[in-house]
Amino acid sequence: MTNASGNGQGHGQGNGHPTGNGNGNGNGHSALISAIVSTDPEFARRLVEMFPPSADVRMALEVAEPFTSITDSHLEALRRLDPDVVFVDLESDPQIGLKFAQFLVDSALGRAIVASGSADSPEILLQAMQAGIQEFLPKPLESNRLSGVIERLQKKAGKSGRTVGNGAEVGKLLSVFSPKGGSGATTFAVNLAVAIHQLTRKRTLIVDLDLELGETALLLGMEPRFSSVDLVRNYHRVDEGLLASYIERDESGTELLSAPYQPADFHSVDGERIGMILGFLKEHYDYIVADAPKTLNPVTMNAFEASDQIYLLCTADLQSLRNVTRSLPLLKGLAGERPDNWIRPIVNRFNPSLPISVGEVERTLGMKVYHTLQNDYRPIMDSINEGRPVVLNKKSKYGEDVRKLAARITGMGPSEDEKGGFFGSLLSGKRGGQVPKDRTTRFTSQLATKGSNR
Repeated sequence: MTNASGNGQGHGQGNGHPTGNGNGNGNGHSALISAIVSTDPEFARRLVEMFPPSADVRMALEVAEPFTSITDSHLEALRRLDPDVVFVDLESDPQIGLKFAQFLVDSALGRAIVASGSADSPEILLQAMQAGIQEFLPKPLESNRLSGVIERLQKKAGKSGRTVGNGAEVGKLLSVFSPKGGSGATTFAVNLAVAIHQLTRKRTLIVDLDLELGETALLLGMEPRFSSVDLVRNYHRVDEGLLASYIERDESGTELLSAPYQPADFHSVDGERIGMILGFLKEHYDYIVADAPKTLNPVTMNAFEASDQIYLLCTADLQSLRNVTRSLPLLKGLAGERPDNWIRPIVNRFNPSLPISVGEVERTLGMKVYHTLQNDYRPIMDSINEGRPVVLNKKSKYGEDVRKLAARITGMGPSEDEKGGFFGSLLSGKRGGQVPKDRTTRFTSQLATKGSNR
């Protein structure tokens, strides 16, 4: 059975989709939208009753099925809701429940996973940490512990009354630009967006502005149905529902507004309209990473004007540095009243043994280098051919550098997500070895395989 409610005060029967105004992610609602998977109706009732009165928490979806009976329709309901937190009751079957929780993490079906059950097994607690579960609520529930969990989740989700037009903060637009082809700008943009989403679990969008030969979809292994050009052409009637139809979602949870598959004439796209669309997107996403074309056309210039930061990618060679220095006067002319670090030079394929050092790059540009990315050719090429961002490869040096940059941009060290909470006293807040993550997209198919071995 799948129940749904929109106000956190009850559990009316539903058809597998949330009802009411439960979907509060990115649409201006400050509520913490939640879902629960539990076969114990008393536990579900108690959980909702114990939500702190001062916290705006809405239980928008209840899946009251055993883990082995969860179907694609249940998963689709979760996907459509896109909850801030999913409460998973492990009591009925801890091992399968942990596998389900890890599937939710791998598939980004929920920004945070909170498990609950008997806490008398250190092995279960360790497995929960390894599965990516952020919090654990021991049974029986205690109101003070639940309040602490809700407070931490709200802080991580940035749920502080974000309502555009009421003085709340809108999302940040980060533009990636390189005036030299083949510099790895698209690879960097895609991996930066994925790293930001993995770290913050906030709504993160990649916008491919290379309308002629954009390749962000290729790097994500996706075949989008629509593109940024479609959105431009229909901007006069766009709303949140129409926007969602143009957006594709990667298995990491990062979202994409793709370039068209067939090259589009950028002269036919109004640059000012691009600026307006980027402003509209900032009202619906926490982070937007724009992959700008290498040409300084009206689309690029309007994207820069809308940007909170520009990441200027170069390599330590004469041709790249020459193109960057030629572009800098124009970029600095756009800076206006913006902070000095609005333009942030990034040195890609960095190798200390190269003839041109970081110091020489800084002297040439007249700017401090903000970050360097190591030359990691083979893992990057493998990731491109597989359509899987290299930042998900924990052994990649390039991926590690991008993750560090994402932590610097968001103000979150890699361990911030994992400090505090029930696990704070275990392993000094570190999650230990990660459980290997496969790329299966259907939990039901996983269970069909595992069930034969039980």
